[in-house]
Amino acid sequence: MSDIFHEVDEDVRRDKAADLWRRYHTPILIFAVLIVAATGAWSYYQTNRQKTAEAANARFEAAIALANEGKAQEAAAAFDAVAKDAPKGYAALARIRAAELREDRARALQELEAIADDKNVDKLNQEVALLRAALIILESGDRQKMERALGPMMTSNGAFRFSAQELNGLDALANDDFEEAERDFNILLSDRDAPQSVRQRAAAYQGLLHAKRGPKPAAAAPTAGAGGAASGGNVTVTPVIEPEQEGAASSGEAPFEVKPSK
Repeated sequence: MSDIFHEVDEDVRRDKAADLWRRYHTPILIFAVLIVAATGAWSYYQTNRQKTAEAANARFEAAIALANEGKAQEAAAAFDAVAKDAPKGYAALARIRAAELREDRARALQELEAIADDKNVDKLNQEVALLRAALIILESGDRQKMERALGPMMTSNGAFRFSAQELNGLDALANDDFEEAERDFNILLSDRDAPQSVRQRAAAYQGLLHAKRGPKPAAAAPTAGAGGAASGGNVTVTPVIEPEQEGAASSGEAPFEVKPSK
């Protein structure tokens, strides 16, 4: 008897399966075809994307080779061509490189600032464009323009904060803004996250700053008396060595020693 019931159950299951297939075989087949088509389309897209990236990379490398050979105009034209139809990443980098090669520095600055403001360019490349623009601004000595360009990058979590701090300090030093320059270099020297090469340069820049500015005058020692005036009215001038610079020199980071002029 159990075999009979088992056979009946099997027949019922087969009938149900056949009924389900008759009712839903069309959407099931359509769904399967869509999966196969989507997989094929995605594979084609990935392959085509890779080929496009490889082609853009080859053209980008060819433009770099022209720049290395000193053919600035040809290289700029090659980078412009890459920027027109290459993937976004290559296009942004090509625009930056093309702008750097312009003989007209005003045009170069304008193009770099346009890249930095372009919402279609990723944030890192926007900041790279700002750093390149800062190098051009450094030549002009426009302190306000430099601060506007570098200010947003000199944050605690900025990807290029050390380079921005260094350029801002150099610009301040070039414009005899000694207090700002020393503040920037001290920040770099005291930041343990700063790369060793950046800290070494900051120590060297600080030495140049002290040599250019000269030693700071020491405060006159007050004497006892009603007026509290310094005795003799003379001010003693002594060289000032900042703690960060002293530590850098002892560890071999400073490339030279700053001495007071006699």
